[in-house]
Amino acid sequence: MSAGPDPRVGVVIGGVQKGGTTALDTVLRRHPTMRMTRRKEVHWFDNDANFAQAAPNYLAYHSFWRNALADGLRCDSTPSYLWWPSAAERLHAYNPSLRWIVLLRDPAERAFSHWNMIRGLGQDPLPFAQALDAEAARLATAPPLDRLRYSYASRGYYARQLTRLFGLFPREQVLVLRSDRLRDDFATTLDTVLDFLGLEPLRLDPASANEGNYDVPLAPADRARLVATYEADIRELERMLGWDLADWRR
Repeated sequence: MSAGPDPRVGVVIGGVQKGGTTALDTVLRRHPTMRMTRRKEVHWFDNDANFAQAAPNYLAYHSFWRNALADGLRCDSTPSYLWWPSAAERLHAYNPSLRWIVLLRDPAERAFSHWNMIRGLGQDPLPFAQALDAEAARLATAPPLDRLRYSYASRGYYARQLTRLFGLFPREQVLVLRSDRLRDDFATTLDTVLDFLGLEPLRLDPASANEGNYDVPLAPADRARLVATYEADIRELERMLGWDLADWRR
């Protein structure tokens, strides 16, 4: 008797927050082969409570899909998986054949967008520069949810995070894209994604991105501070991916 289809998730949109993951998730929901969670960002592999026991309850994880046994490619869009230290290792233990899609955005702009989102939710009263000053102490002492919330600058060290990921998953299982390419050349970028997933090309209209309306732009001094902070990591990322990221270093 057939064991039926493999219920495991086959792909994660695993990074980065405020990098276009919602737009990509929205578009992939229109593809007839994709099976997406009922809601985006289930935060299962970055929730330490799910791994308190020796054997994680993957049935509980699969319940986020309407029909976990339906044919198709199951996808989990939780962009914090790239950043959360233990998430990639947990995902590898769950499915070593898993494929990753990672969208990278200018890290200074990403940090500012992240802060604007949290501020807009009424969850951070600090001005951006002060929030950056407070970040290390917050991450050292805050409960897990607040670490996800206040990790403005921390999430922008992409080379560090990809090094951890590439230590677990072969590079051919990881597709790394610039988020501005998804915005500026949507059709070509979507073709790249579908080819990576082994899916037939399909003409799909772009989805609206979650672009914030900022009261004030990123201050030049704050950008300069972040650019200096990320300088070495960006150069390592250029070496790692063969990209030219001069615009991120200005």
